[in-house]
Amino acid sequence: MSRAFDAYRALHDQGFLPIFVDDDIDSRMLLDGCLQADLRVVEYTLRRRDAHRMIPWIRERYPALFLLVGSTLDDEMIVRAMKRQHPQLLTIDEMDAMGVDGFVSMIGWSRESIERYSPTRLVIPGASTVTEAFVQVSAGAHFAKVCGPDFSLLRQCRLPPTFGYCPLYATGGLTTGRLPEAVDSGAVVIASGFDVTLSGLSGNLDCEGIAAVMRRYVDAVRTARAAKWPQLAAAEGKSRQVWLDALPHYHPF
Repeated sequence: MSRAFDAYRALHDQGFLPIFVDDDIDSRMLLDGCLQADLRVVEYTLRRRDAHRMIPWIRERYPALFLLVGSTLDDEMIVRAMKRQHPQLLTIDEMDAMGVDGFVSMIGWSRESIERYSPTRLVIPGASTVTEAFVQVSAGAHFAKVCGPDFSLLRQCRLPPTFGYCPLYATGGLTTGRLPEAVDSGAVVIASGFDVTLSGLSGNLDCEGIAAVMRRYVDAVRTARAAKWPQLAAAEGKSRQVWLDALPHYHPF
């Protein structure tokens, strides 16, 4: 069984993905909070100014943790040029060599890039239309990323004529109060940045408090998904094929 499949299943099982965004909270404390909450997958974005140092550090120190990198761009020429202004940027090849488990982007990737990396890494490019979402997934992307706060695109991607084909990853200001609607609209994975999940708690942050918030988000997504897709909840912990057959969308495995 490949690590890519293990990361894919771990992300599904977790349901909620914490995003390390550009904030002033200590990276290691945030990571410790995630680990204390027993999270197995995190997303560390290149917006974060310490990304070029922390990504290899996390990969080396926590090899069992599935590490996705967000705010990626699959154009090496642009990334290298923009490093002058944003030294934390990394090319896809650089991160691939570090052994990260996947790439997330708010924009679409080329078919060539998706086909190159999707066999060994999770690839989650952005989509702003139904057509973009389906083109990205048909090229091999594991999810199409849909940014909120409006859920209309999620719903369009799950309309009856689409036969539930598209696997959807939703983000964009999603608090626990909005998670049920996002899932009901069709998102199978929900992601939120710490600027959202920890809003109002910055004065009293510690690992225990971060862990408690992460558990609330995971529980909220799992509860909403169990109501939306009970067959998926029933397949948790089952064999690979039983679990794959329970997925409510297309998968590349």
